[in-house]
Amino acid sequence: MLSLIWTCSAWAAFDNYGSSARVLSLGGASAASADEPSIMQINPGALGFLQQKGIQASLSRLYDLDELSEKEIYLAFPYNKFAFGAGFYVFGKRDYYQENVLNLALAYRIGDKLSFGSNLKYMRVSFSPAYNALSSFSVDIGSAYKVNEKLRLGIATKNINQPHLVENSSDIPANYCLGLTVFPFPEASLFLDLTYEDRYKEQFHLGQEICLLKNLPLRFGIQTSPARYAFGMGLIWNEFVFDYAYLNHSILGNTHKIGFSYSWGRRGSE
Repeated sequence: MLSLIWTCSAWAAFDNYGSSARVLSLGGASAASADEPSIMQINPGALGFLQQKGIQASLSRLYDLDELSEKEIYLAFPYNKFAFGAGFYVFGKRDYYQENVLNLALAYRIGDKLSFGSNLKYMRVSFSPAYNALSSFSVDIGSAYKVNEKLRLGIATKNINQPHLVENSSDIPANYCLGLTVFPFPEASLFLDLTYEDRYKEQFHLGQEICLLKNLPLRFGIQTSPARYAFGMGLIWNEFVFDYAYLNHSILGNTHKIGFSYSWGRRGSE
């Protein structure tokens, strides 16, 4: 019986973890974006285009349940052609069911147009004190390309090594993502992602960010399989940014997410 529980947990563990309030409000579309430290969790290759050092944290309760709470924090440090990042993600409730991900990222930029990156992740699942925790290591890879000032491309593969939490159980499957970001006007940005995982049908994510007021971006997003909509906003004050996101679910309920980030300096150089 215990083996069955572990197998089921491994199958569902670490499902779509880690995204900022901004990304959530854009329907999850962000693989070609490079505007915040948490991008390392979605596409480590895009981290190479980050222009400022920064720290970012967010908090949410999926479907308004304490047992499905999310907490995460990310730190990014771009230097010359490299960018370094670290993150920590917690999902669930201690002594009940909890997922933890410790993330270390490294990206390298080639010229002004191309960047490659990778994540090394330590993934751990804990249950009640009566059961032992499960853990494994995983690797993500990604790349981002600036076609021109109005178009960016991104591609990423999560869990490329398909790690096991339990021997002879189902893997944590690889997740593939292809992203596109378009800047048709200075005040508007469009985001489109296509994601695929063996367990599920492919998903389309479409988001739009509009800055009618310089310090108050408005965001909207949709995704398929299941069909969901999202919206949110940001509040920018000098180097500080506060973000809010709302994501609906027709059956399980709604999700609210808040985030905070602080950026400083510019990309360091030798």
